[in-house]
Amino acid sequence: MTGRFGPLYVTANFGAHVAFMPLLVLLLPRRVEAIAPDQPIVLLSQLLLVGGLTASISNIAFGAFSDRWLARFGNRRGPIAVGLLCLIGAYAYFARADAPGALFLATILFQLSLNIMFAPLGALLADHIPDARKGWIAGWLNMGLPLSGLVITVLGEFSASDAAWPFGLVAMIVAATVIPLIIAWPRDLKLLAKPVEAVVDAVLSRRDFAFAWIARLCIQSGAAVILSYLYLYVNAVARNADGFSVENASGGVALLSLLATIFSLAAGILAGRWSDRKGSRKRPLIYSALLAAGAFGLLSWGGDWRVILAAYALFTIALTAFLSVDSALVAQLVAGHPRRATFLGLMNLTNTLPAIIAPGLALFLASVQPGGDTLRFLLAVAAGGALTAAFAVSAIRTIR
Repeated sequence: MTGRFGPLYVTANFGAHVAFMPLLVLLLPRRVEAIAPDQPIVLLSQLLLVGGLTASISNIAFGAFSDRWLARFGNRRGPIAVGLLCLIGAYAYFARADAPGALFLATILFQLSLNIMFAPLGALLADHIPDARKGWIAGWLNMGLPLSGLVITVLGEFSASDAAWPFGLVAMIVAATVIPLIIAWPRDLKLLAKPVEAVVDAVLSRRDFAFAWIARLCIQSGAAVILSYLYLYVNAVARNADGFSVENASGGVALLSLLATIFSLAAGILAGRWSDRKGSRKRPLIYSALLAAGAFGLLSWGGDWRVILAAYALFTIALTAFLSVDSALVAQLVAGHPRRATFLGLMNLTNTLPAIIAPGLALFLASVQPGGDTLRFLLAVAAGGALTAAFAVSAIRTIR
């Protein structure tokens, strides 16, 4: 890995997180509430379902496309550039979408554009980073998750209600962070080949890939619940909790995002670095999954605003640490394979299927017990999923 590639990659990956986090956590739920104030959870869940289906298919397809592009041109710069251009266009359309039909179209365009860019970006860790540094670099990459919370904080503080300009601001931030990687792509950047001694029995590798897939699916499903419905959670649950002192739901989301960013900023880097130095991926994954389970349980209770603040910070710490180490583990499993971006596309289903699972369950529960009780039950299910993730990680054999 050349010296400048690391910072360029980390910065672009931050931009990729900014591309979807503020939209899904604040901008889209707020637009939905403005359009459908009587039943926002229904329309939001329908949009998330459509977006999740689109992302599930498109990430695999564009991952395979970027593999073919890599085989022909030697890098993945082209698909990343095309995805960025499409993403800017999708945000321009989102800013003007003021009806349910327009929001559905905007969501589809956004997910297609995001995955044109995100699929090849995700494969760069396996392409160019040696195993001994994967945890360290993955930690920096996953700083994009809490750092994107700062963007949410700014938007929540300076834009208390739905408006068009926040969509434009997000698009500009994404462009400013991804373009440097495209322009300054190192010419001497080399692909890593999988070392012979790292090749293991194919059946056992598939088995471990499956357990890693299950673990990430469980964690990301819980994350989809709290991130996708955070605005509605603050509005329906947190505002009724003891000690709630924020003026509105946007302010509550902004405060949660700020505290989560502060407390979790170094979690991914430290967890990734520790896993590199100790040569162990499983132990930090298990610990972070258990921490996430506890955080989901506290959020499900939601009786005190101070507890909610602490629990959300713990959730973000656990999620950032888990994803950093898990990214390194999965990159080791697929490193050197000629279709690694395709396999990473399959793994990315653990990021997109939760966007189907969470709203699907929410739609069902909303018809049975509308309001805050729906969100409380979803968070209780998320706690159970995090415990399942810990058990799945413990079953992996080929990587310590």
